[in-house]
Amino acid sequence: MAKTPRAAGTKRKAPAKRPPALSAKKAATKKAPTKAARKTAAKKPRKAGAKAKMAAVVSSSGASTPGRLIPDPGSATVRMYRIGHGDCFLLAFPPETAGSDPIYVMIDCGYKPGSPGKIEPPRTMKDIADSIRAATGGHIHLMIITHEHQDHLNGLTQTYFKDFKFGEVWCAWTEDGSDAFANMLRERFNDRLVGLMRARRSLATALDRLSAAGDRDMARAARRMHSRVSELLALEIGGEDDDEATISSFERELSAARKTERPTSRNKTALAFVKDRAENGIRCLRPHERILKVSGTAGVRAFVLGPPRNEKQLLDLDPVGEEEFHIAPFGADASNARTVPLQTSPFAARHSVSLDDSFFDGRHGAFFREHYGNGSSGRDRKNAETREVPDDAAWRRIEHDWMLSAESLAIAMNDYTNNTSLVVAFELGAGGNVLLFTADAQRGNWLSWDRKSFKDGEKKLSVKDLLARTVLLKVGHHGSHNATLNGHRSSKYPSLGWIAAQGDAARQFTAMITAVPAWAKDQPGWNHPLKAIEDALLDKSGGRVFRTDLDRKAMERRRPDDDKKAWKSFLDRTVFDDLYFDYKVPFEE
Repeated sequence: MAKTPRAAGTKRKAPAKRPPALSAKKAATKKAPTKAARKTAAKKPRKAGAKAKMAAVVSSSGASTPGRLIPDPGSATVRMYRIGHGDCFLLAFPPETAGSDPIYVMIDCGYKPGSPGKIEPPRTMKDIADSIRAATGGHIHLMIITHEHQDHLNGLTQTYFKDFKFGEVWCAWTEDGSDAFANMLRERFNDRLVGLMRARRSLATALDRLSAAGDRDMARAARRMHSRVSELLALEIGGEDDDEATISSFERELSAARKTERPTSRNKTALAFVKDRAENGIRCLRPHERILKVSGTAGVRAFVLGPPRNEKQLLDLDPVGEEEFHIAPFGADASNARTVPLQTSPFAARHSVSLDDSFFDGRHGAFFREHYGNGSSGRDRKNAETREVPDDAAWRRIEHDWMLSAESLAIAMNDYTNNTSLVVAFELGAGGNVLLFTADAQRGNWLSWDRKSFKDGEKKLSVKDLLARTVLLKVGHHGSHNATLNGHRSSKYPSLGWIAAQGDAARQFTAMITAVPAWAKDQPGWNHPLKAIEDALLDKSGGRVFRTDLDRKAMERRRPDDDKKAWKSFLDRTVFDDLYFDYKVPFEE
């Protein structure tokens, strides 16, 4: 939640002219390859390397797609990059002026370290950046940052994007340095982050002591907790490595950032990198304020649905009752329980003493030994066996149960950041199809979407209507249990049941899940995607669910057999590549 470096909407001097890009008009004049030529090309092996990935690919329909991403007239193209366990989307909209370049909108660019290697063939961030450069000519008209998490930001660095030009930057109101409520939330979050860093250090100390004492079971638990807390902290810190040095240095960086107000974490550095290059200004957006026109497009409008400006809703993290997609009744991961509030000890460190040290404290050691005992003393030991409750009973001591609280605090903080996600719906022309990008929004964010309507001229436009016209859904938080609400069309709250509820939208509905299960299964508590959610999406869409790790053959195996015509129509709109999926969405059927 970094402070905005300059006022929203400010202008910069116009950049120098770039070499003319391939326009839609010029692209249309190229001759389509003959059927024989396509067969010959298909037999040739593809060359490895970035150049091959930027070259033309052949879609499932047989149409040639150039390195430059050019949407068809009357359609938008959504490119989902197979970046790993993380989000990176590139949208291409037809321009308002015929013959002009398409308008490119990019949403996030990040991944969890280690996850790209779990996709076949493995890819690198350089491959992704090279592809984006080829697709856009290095010019992103609108860059959207949904929230400050590693798997949404760590690709946006000088290393990969130094020669890119960014037009406007959109982020949530939580990034507005002039917003008192946002600043208060930011300070409170940073305080808790410092507390979590201290808890992580305490876990390391406990691990050393338990190992030295030969307590293998507790040492194993401490090691697992330390690893889990470190993993969750990495999401808040950012960067392309989850190594010990990166995480250990963050507490110093955070302390410096709070004094100098300079972004020093990797997430904040990535955010600042993009903001500093915003040639047409930065907008920190609030939900329901107004309908936004996506500048330069042929009638594309944007509706900001979240995050809510209500702390209670921001802290409302998990679905309840009928809102849930249920996990298996037995064997559910305990980490799904979120029972610890977002707070650390109410006492400052100078008023605290560890349990082990308390027994030998010069001023208070006798009291602790007498009433909480360490097995070596206790008042009236001769009569201890006759007492119903010994003074130094072991159950009086919490001992190492605090380790569970450290993990729960880390999970809760992670979920809180998810719930501050910027949620945007793109409408393809007034009354047209809708693309919904939910980032990692959780329960409170979802429930806030329909609290207000949008003013559309003299009329009111409801969020329920927008969701009913949604034909493409970016599934929340890798398909996790708490980022998609279950429900029906008649439910009183926004849910999957509200989405694609109209006839035309229902027939087109397609979903995108940014998940690599082969990587997630090795992370404690990362059940991504939840099978119940993925199954519901497959059923709702007729099998049209993109997932980062699945190629065309894998998707074919998941499709139903009863509607071959609908599946062919889907394939005709789709390009499968090692680096990305392209999906064409018409403005209206």
